[in-house]
Parts: sequence; structure tokens; C-alpha cells
Amino acid sequence: MYLTMRCAILFSLLLVLVSPVFIAAAEPSSPLSVKDSSATPVTLPYLLSQDVNHEDYYFSQLIILAMDKSVNEFGAWKKQHHSSWLRDKRLRLALEHGELDVIWSQTNAAFEKDMQAIKFPLLRGLGHYRLLLIREADQALFDKVQSLQQLAKFTGGMGAQWPDVPIMMANNLPQVTVPGFGKLFRMLAAGRFDYFSRGIYQIQSEVDFYPDLPLAIEKHLLLSYPSNFYFFVKKGNEALAQRILIGLKNADADGSFSELFNQVPRYRWAMHELQTSNRLELKLAMPEETP
Repeated sequence: MYLTMRCAILFSLLLVLVSPVFIAAAEPSSPLSVKDSSATPVTLPYLLSQDVNHEDYYFSQLIILAMDKSVNEFGAWKKQHHSSWLRDKRLRLALEHGELDVIWSQTNAAFEKDMQAIKFPLLRGLGHYRLLLIREADQALFDKVQSLQQLAKFTGGMGAQWPDVPIMMANNLPQVTVPGFGKLFRMLAAGRFDYFSRGIYQIQSEVDFYPDLPLAIEKHLLLSYPSNFYFFVKKGNEALAQRILIGLKNADADGSFSELFNQVPRYRWAMHELQTSNRLELKLAMPEETP
């Protein structure tokens, strides 16, 4: 009888765990994002992971924070997500076609021509700095680099649609470019190029993506150039752009922006690295500054 009662209790718990109410509660949600039909719907990009170290986690939480922090000025809103995960050009086209209301991206002149940037830096200056992912056996080669001209003897790897590619090319830093992202790690390990330039706010978690590969964060160099990460809305969507900007300013003023930023371990690592390392900084010229 005891065994029967125990089985019944376990079965009841299982029903609760798989119920729609429990599953919905497991997904982080905005306290001020509501299901009221009068609330303004805002479609966000599909989120692949709730892992704090995932590339999109911080930005997805920050846009929710900005919308929540502007409720007093603009009213209630309701969150919805795109049904598919999109990247690079497909993501920007989805915004242009009205499938999404807001995206986040590193900026450049072309992006700001095609989309409306909300010019509030999302990374607190970290976007200006890049470190190199290399084959760990090659550190001694990079230790000898003292200038951009010497770095130009090596070949980098990048995603073909990334806004950094024109900057690298304008500074005579040769790049192998390919569609996508994940394949670049294995290409680096296989010797297809010599380094993989990553944002200082990205690289600390990415070095562990493929523990079977002999890759390491290069210890000597720091690349820098002006680069900001912004939220973008569709051209002409002034109301949403203004709302997001006010929400970000409100979050910055009350400390909730900093609180969210500091929750991300790789951002804390990046700040510490900037403050304590003795890396050689190589400053890159922006394309429009290049003769």
C-alpha cells in the first residue's frame, strides 16, 4: 500500500511538471509585459538559450528592461517572439519587412542607413575592443607583433556579413570570410587562417565552445576601434525608438542597467582584463578615415 501511495504521489508531481502552467512559468518573463489586448505588441528575435553566457541573452533581457522602464511614459506592452532563429542579413530583412520590431547589432554606416539606430551604447564601451583567438601553439609568433604592419603578415577569419570585415580590410589585415559562425573555430584549428578576432566581451566564454580544439586567447595584443552595439527598429518607427531610448535612460538612472550588465560573467571578465592587463593596443582606422 505504501508503494502504491508513493507511486500516486510521484505521478501527481509528474503531471504538475509537464502541465502548460508550469512550463510557462519556467520561462523568464517581463513583470510588466502583459496579455492585455490593449497593450502594445512588440516582436523580439527568437531566443535560442536562456544561458547567461549565450550571445543574445543579455540583449534580450535588456530590451525587456527598457520596455518595462518606459511603461509610465508609454503604457503597457506585450512581448512576443519571432517563430524562427535568424542571423545577420536574414535578421535585418525580417526587421525591414515588419516581422520583427527590434533587433540588436554592432552598428555601421550601412546599417544606420537601412534601419533606425537607438544611439544608446549597450556594452558600456566594451564594443571598442577585440582580442584574438589563436591556436595555442602559436602564442610565441604573436608575441613578436609590435604593429599593425606586422599583424598583417597573419590572416584572420570572420563571418562574411559582419560589419568588422570592411574595417579589417581598410587596415590591410587580410581575412578569410565565410558564411556563418561556428565553422570558424574548426577552420582556425585546421590552419585555414591564423586568428579569429572576437569582441573582448565575447571571447572568454567562446574559447570553451570546442574544448577538443587546441585554441586559446592570445595574450599580447588588444585591437581597438570605435564600435557600438545598438538596438535597431524599422526606419520610421519613431514611437518605438523613442520609447526604447527613454527606457534605457531610465534603467541607467536607477541602476538596473548596471545590475543586468554585471550579471554577465564574461562582461565582468572583459572589464577586469581591460583594467589589469598590459596588452599592446593596436588602434585601427575606420574605413572613412583611411586615405
